[in-house]
Amino acid sequence: MKNNTGVSIVIPSFNCKYNLFRLLKSVKKQSYPKIQTVVVDNGSKDDTLKDGEKLFPWVTWVDAGEKNIGQTGAYNFGFSKAKKNNHIIMIDSDVVVDKYMVKFLVQCLEAKKNIGIVTPMILYLEDKNWVNQAGSEVNLLTGKVTVGWGPKEDYLIAKEVQGSGTVMIFKNKLVEKIGGFEKWFLCYFDPDYCLRAKKAGYDMWYEPSAICYHDQKKNDKIWRPRVLSRAYLLGRNRTLFMRRHGNMLTYSLFLPFLLFYYLKESVIFNIFPKWLELVKGTIVGYFYPLSKDNYVPLDYN
Repeated sequence: MKNNTGVSIVIPSFNCKYNLFRLLKSVKKQSYPKIQTVVVDNGSKDDTLKDGEKLFPWVTWVDAGEKNIGQTGAYNFGFSKAKKNNHIIMIDSDVVVDKYMVKFLVQCLEAKKNIGIVTPMILYLEDKNWVNQAGSEVNLLTGKVTVGWGPKEDYLIAKEVQGSGTVMIFKNKLVEKIGGFEKWFLCYFDPDYCLRAKKAGYDMWYEPSAICYHDQKKNDKIWRPRVLSRAYLLGRNRTLFMRRHGNMLTYSLFLPFLLFYYLKESVIFNIFPKWLELVKGTIVGYFYPLSKDNYVPLDYN
């Protein structure tokens, strides 16, 4: 198969110079021949731009300015800098990519006309035999999230999935049709994009031959409290997501069970104020402005 379509890799950056530079070194080793790499720096104070431009002159460096435009703003800004007709890959900065990841993502993406998004097998960097994410699904009745997680051997078959995060490739025609991410800053913007793609007539696939490694801790005593570190946005954006894609009646009935679960988590990890932020965000989500348009312009303001 000839790889004729260019690919633009877009990476947001915020005070993560070590992780970012590690990722860029792995991107440089990709076997795919036509790659543009775009880094959008979101007001970092660790000399990311100055050092990055010196060490990685082949990267398109974009200064988003002093104002924090969030992960979604940085991605949209980066998408706007992608070369015309390129497919676009989003990658979080705490990832390391396998040499053949882009090649296999593109092959899967272009295998069928209706495939608009592909996510790779995302393994833990600290345990490369354990899957950190192999697609994900948000229950559209309850809002509960299920992630493909477990031993690598359980996730060796390509399949259609509802959504994902961390690393995804988007077909150029899809981005032309639906634009960028909703300006939700963090949380739930990625599954929202996947279901907007579905609404536009595109499917999403998980491709296990494409591999990358996520620098997250497998220990649940570390990642469980981290979930509530962005509690307000988690609560608000989950409700926004359900307003757009889910059944709000069943979600509202199930919501006390979700909130009780997070209440227990906040007590276990001694972060009760975060639970109050979660409740506040959830309430705000019921009334927060929500666009009905499936297209989101690629601006970042």
